[in-house]
Amino acid sequence: MEMNRASLAGAVDLSSLRREAQPTGPSLTGQSPSGDNKTVTVPSLILAADEQNIRDFLQLSNSIPVVVEVFSSSVEGSTALGTKLEAAITAAEGRLILIKIDAEAHPALVEAFGVRDLPSVLALLQGQPAPLFSGDQSVEAIRNVLLRLIQVGEQNNLNATALVSGVAVAEPELPPLHKAAYEAIEAGNYQMAVQSYEQALRENPADKLAKAGLAQARLLARTELLDFETVISATASTDEDVIKKADALVAIGNYQAGFESILDFYQRAADQKSMVKHLIELFEVVGSDDEQVIAARKKLSLLLF
Repeated sequence: MEMNRASLAGAVDLSSLRREAQPTGPSLTGQSPSGDNKTVTVPSLILAADEQNIRDFLQLSNSIPVVVEVFSSSVEGSTALGTKLEAAITAAEGRLILIKIDAEAHPALVEAFGVRDLPSVLALLQGQPAPLFSGDQSVEAIRNVLLRLIQVGEQNNLNATALVSGVAVAEPELPPLHKAAYEAIEAGNYQMAVQSYEQALRENPADKLAKAGLAQARLLARTELLDFETVISATASTDEDVIKKADALVAIGNYQAGFESILDFYQRAADQKSMVKHLIELFEVVGSDDEQVIAARKKLSLLLF
């Protein structure tokens, strides 16, 4: 993701929303147009936006990057994405603010931001929106995008820290097992992360965030010592070789080729059931709403039925 002042210049213009702006929403204080202040005070790191308070968030984006989540509870993937985003924003420890826009309740804002697909995530930098991604994403993908957004904000002097109700932002309030998994990934201990996510799922099988995190951690563990160039360039002729190649391709972001390597080999696989199981786990890494995942699922269905 490459964002800078030049790229933002071509974004959707929301300047009309800032005309005659008066504070009408939550108390957002301490920000300055120049972005010089080092702190901003907000009631929460995660806030709901509407037509009345959007002006406040546009002003806030002069001091700190604001992440905009446009969602609909009736659209598949919105709930899962929202959960991951909120966790990632909390983990950013006040370097980002998240505002959530209910597309069904506020269609005018959806139009103003130029959003076409739901769910969608944008950034607000100095009052200008920049699209980040649409559809559900993996925990690691979201983390990488937000880290890059923080870097871009710093480059543009949007480096304030958010304080909640005037109190320093607390440590991320993640469930203990999720926190342990994040810390293990940061330390490069992917097996420990796998164990933490597996335990989280044993305790709560419906934990979608843990399920996505587990798929990502397993992929990181499998590819940690992989010779990517050799694996990708080689002709895969066994189940094991095909799985390694698929892992390598997905790990470098070439999702379609990774999926196709399994789908093309499926009829010749010695253990077709295991191949399908592995492919579905790779779908979880990328995200169920990704267009390449949707296309691969259709091909898989044709093979199975």
